[in-house]
Amino acid sequence: MFRRQTIQGLIILTVLALATGQGLLALICILLLTTAWLARQWDRWSLLRVSYRRELSQSRAFPDDEVELVIHIDNRKPLPLVALAVRDIVPANLAIIGHNRRLDTEGRQIINRITSLRWYESVVWRYHLRCTARGAYRLGPVQLEGGDPFGFYHSALDLPARTSIIVYPRLMPLEELGLPPRNPLGELRSRQLIRDPLRTVGVRDYHPDDPLRDVHWNATARTGTLQTRIYEPSTARELAIFLDLDSFEFYWQGIDEEQIERLISAAATLAQTGLNEGYAVGLYVNGAPAEFERFVSLPPGRSPAQLERIMETLARLTHYSVTPMARLLRTTAATLPWGATLLLLSGIAPESTRAALLRQREAGRSVAWLYLGEDSPPTVPGVLVKHLPPKAAWRGNGHAPHASRRMPSQAEPIGVPQEQR
Repeated sequence: MFRRQTIQGLIILTVLALATGQGLLALICILLLTTAWLARQWDRWSLLRVSYRRELSQSRAFPDDEVELVIHIDNRKPLPLVALAVRDIVPANLAIIGHNRRLDTEGRQIINRITSLRWYESVVWRYHLRCTARGAYRLGPVQLEGGDPFGFYHSALDLPARTSIIVYPRLMPLEELGLPPRNPLGELRSRQLIRDPLRTVGVRDYHPDDPLRDVHWNATARTGTLQTRIYEPSTARELAIFLDLDSFEFYWQGIDEEQIERLISAAATLAQTGLNEGYAVGLYVNGAPAEFERFVSLPPGRSPAQLERIMETLARLTHYSVTPMARLLRTTAATLPWGATLLLLSGIAPESTRAALLRQREAGRSVAWLYLGEDSPPTVPGVLVKHLPPKAAWRGNGHAPHASRRMPSQAEPIGVPQEQR
């Protein structure tokens, strides 16, 4: 209402009224100018010392978990806020329970509310969010809009602060993978041997998950960096999971997102089971997490933090591959301990992948292939292939029934491929 031209006109009119002796007109103009000045100052101070913060009941979750979102708004000044408009952004895969779903042009949910705050007053809003899909999500940014009590002026404040939450992949029941709950991968199981520290076949760079008793101090002194002993293959209990994100042999054929989600869930389930059994589990993916361009390479480890690293990495994965699986096998397998078992999860079986697995097997490595494609399973000499075609429920609903909403603390044993002779 009180634009710059209006203010200038009132000032001129006040001067003319005083000059001509029009006292009433001058009084009205002065009152309007005073009101405009007060409204402007109120608007200028309205969003000063107003704080906005979010709190999530947990920063890690599984699909179908419900997370509480608590929003705190504080007015830390003696000036009240007659109307404070709040516009916050929530990712679409964090469904707000019990509220009308409002989306912006980018498909994100909007929390749009108006409230009033007296001097030094706080308000708390509570929402319940249902996690519908894996991923790494950030809530925000938020926009606050205030003004004067008369509605003459409005000011906005954009707060870039964001709140993050990671939704892990859905854990699948072992039955969904075609594995018995009490003996998963039973036919792949190998005998357990006692590690003999005198039978060392080489050294490699030390990893934080390696026990200190395996440090090769003579090699460390020669190289200047910590070195770890590599024992004979039969003594190792290490599992390297290779995850192929390609859903078709050629990139121009498209992407099957449902199949990729099933592959990611299967990798998370097998990694959890292996770590709970005591295996050192590593993860290698021919895709990259969001905001990264390099493929995933997590060396085998059995520390308590390894499962969290694997689950978080799988949660951040996009649906796109950055390199063929055959190339990843060639470049990565050579860096693995010789006794590590290679376990491939894929939904396609191109000739290049079969040849790469065959070379690993001919080199003496223990190799297994869990094939989750809908077509006939591939055949590779010396490589044990287990076919786990998707069930109709998965294809129809976009996901399989989850095994647990929380990170299980116990799991049944997982086997490693038996040495082929």
